[in-house]
Amino acid sequence: MPTTRIDDADIEVDVSGDGEPILLIHGSNLADGLRPLATAMHRHVRGLTLVRYHRRGMGASTGRDGKPWRGEPVSIEQHAADVLGLLDALGLPSAHILGYSYGGTVAIEAALAAPDRVRSLILVEPTLREVPSSNRYLGQMAPVMDRYRAGDVAGAVTATFTGLDAEHWRELLATIGPDAFEQALRDGEFFYRAERPSLEDWTFSAQRAAAVRAPVLSILGTRSGAFFDDGRELIHQRFPQCADADISDVNHLLYLQAPKTIALEVARFLRA
Repeated sequence: MPTTRIDDADIEVDVSGDGEPILLIHGSNLADGLRPLATAMHRHVRGLTLVRYHRRGMGASTGRDGKPWRGEPVSIEQHAADVLGLLDALGLPSAHILGYSYGGTVAIEAALAAPDRVRSLILVEPTLREVPSSNRYLGQMAPVMDRYRAGDVAGAVTATFTGLDAEHWRELLATIGPDAFEQALRDGEFFYRAERPSLEDWTFSAQRAAAVRAPVLSILGTRSGAFFDDGRELIHQRFPQCADADISDVNHLLYLQAPKTIALEVARFLRA
């Protein structure tokens, strides 16, 4: 992927298609995770320009001075600023924004920071800590972080995917490419070290959310569990204009389990 300079980082970005721009923000530990969704959207959603990028520190997107990010944590606000900077660099006054998981949280912050630049907001199970089931969900993640802190990045990444889909996760990763697990090791290590701490401090402000008038779509897997169910409820509280799309018989790996179905739901939403 070619790179674009955004503030103090070189960001990998791929732009394809012809039509209204939609920017895709990937999840926590796999920079190419939304590649199958982008492919499905090209096949099933007409009239879109897809902007798929790698957040700073992930893939080959670099931090300061063109070097891999090794220092302080990267905040959700910094990632949102990168989103807006990327729109500037591409000459886009506004775009539809789709974010998955941690990327969904970044998408929300970008909308809160610059509501006039978001044509619509498509949230695929964003990570929202201000929900009743947050402590229980994060408690389930404790063994993952224990392995990471012990220096076992491969064990932490494996435990993450196994906890979501013990039977099929390796086959799902293979749909991204033969080196997907190696990418997950690199990107997962960056998430645990530099991104995850920012979730402790970020809040989904009702006051700031009131300024967002763009249409909102919440996409949720029916087997994703209470944490993401609660997240949808919070999204509705903050964005009363939110519509819903439920994807049957999938969990938090829905972006790999059902990319075509998600693409069709996005198409339906954008046509409405």
